Amino acid sequence: MSIAGTGMVVVSAPMLGESLLGGPERGAMLLSVMAGSALLANLLLARRLLPVRSDTVVLVCVLVQMVGVLGVLLIPAAPWLLLAAAVVGAAKGPQLTGLFALRHREAPERLRTQVFTTAASLKLSAFAAGAALAGPLADSSSHLCLAAAAALQLVAALIHLVVRPLRSCLEDQAGGP
Repeated sequence: MSIAGTGMVVVSAPMLGESLLGGPERGAMLLSVMAGSALLANLLLARRLLPVRSDTVVLVCVLVQMVGVLGVLLIPAAPWLLLAAAVVGAAKGPQLTGLFALRHREAPERLRTQVFTTAASLKLSAFAAGAALAGPLADSSSHLCLAAAAALQLVAALIHLVVRPLRSCLEDQAGGP
């Protein structure tokens, strides 16, 4: 769900570049800022282990991405746009790392390769679906597209909050993980 929102943000980058940075080609700069901050965040976090579970990292990162997207909607100005792109990217990197850790922890060793492969396929499909949905939305309004991207991030966080306690409850009934 979250990656579909990212697909929507990517599609809106040229429109944001045009409206706030002086040209649609400058939207690529936003994508570069996102990628650079994702890499930097992962480099910094690789130096020290976080004292939180991967589930929590994923949830927090989804919410931080939502805040970054909402920042562009609420304060549509060039400096805020660049800061928001950095915030979204800084959350995207650790989110992916946390997701890999979750998959590794939860998947039985004999199925791990299948789980990772299937999850990668689902991730690409969700990104493509978000981008496809974003096209018509961004054509009518980049703000509408970004609002939908933020909504997808919120839905992803809510699903995480619902599934996590439900899963714990099922594990308790089954006698363990």
